[in-house]
Amino acid sequence: MIFVTYQIIGGILSLFVLGKDLKNFSGDITTARILITFSQFMFIFVPVLILSLMQGNEAKDAFRLRTPRAKPFWLGMLGILVIQPLIQSYMYIQNKILFSLPFGTEALKAVKDFMDALESATLNLVTAQSVLEFAVVVIVIAVTPAICEEFLFRGLIFKNFERAMPAGKSIFLTGFIFAIFHFHPFNLIPLILLGFFLTYTVYYSGSILTGVLLHFVNNFLSAYLVFRYGREGFDKPDEPLSANLGLIIAGIVSLFIFIGLLYAIKNTSDEKKNKIIVNV
Repeated sequence: MIFVTYQIIGGILSLFVLGKDLKNFSGDITTARILITFSQFMFIFVPVLILSLMQGNEAKDAFRLRTPRAKPFWLGMLGILVIQPLIQSYMYIQNKILFSLPFGTEALKAVKDFMDALESATLNLVTAQSVLEFAVVVIVIAVTPAICEEFLFRGLIFKNFERAMPAGKSIFLTGFIFAIFHFHPFNLIPLILLGFFLTYTVYYSGSILTGVLLHFVNNFLSAYLVFRYGREGFDKPDEPLSANLGLIIAGIVSLFIFIGLLYAIKNTSDEKKNKIIVNV
């Protein structure tokens, strides 16, 4: 229901207000940013609260509105930084392989062109010419999704999965749905990984605030890259492997550190996690 309200109704509203050609949109960027923020709160955050109330949930329990445990929180903060080179190196290798295949290249190119057009539209909305404008972009790109999407995925969806299945399955499925919701086939694996990690840290820290802050940091880094370098991401499938060897090595190193952080988060929280399960 929320997918329909946000992606379909919100999309139609965007077309009505901004027009069809967002890729070459040169109109009122401020209006577009306000519309995006309004759509997230109206078509994601508000329905989440309504659905949770309809279930008879207490907000504090349903959304884990409590102070996060310190060790899982700070390990999670480190993890969201460590995961960045891993994602970038994966995207480079994935695109390098996909666009080197001897078959299906036309279909892949068509999908890639479509996604590039969407990313170009997003880039128009994210690009800032001043620090003040960048602050506005951060509210739209980092603050708003961090609140609205976390209350949806790490709040309503995760809580309901927990009632029906073990924690491990709940964490994975929440991350998977998080990835599907973003509707980006080339970013599916990184989004699953990110969604899994956000859910994992919320579970072990005992607080949705962990997910909100980690989500904010992740999106802030993307917005800052656009502000600082004028584009998002560094995956260049046309470049040879030797030109990106440093990126690949950084990705491998970050993978091992990331796995170590997952174990550390779990080990620092096992005892208190069991108490939470009993209380639930």
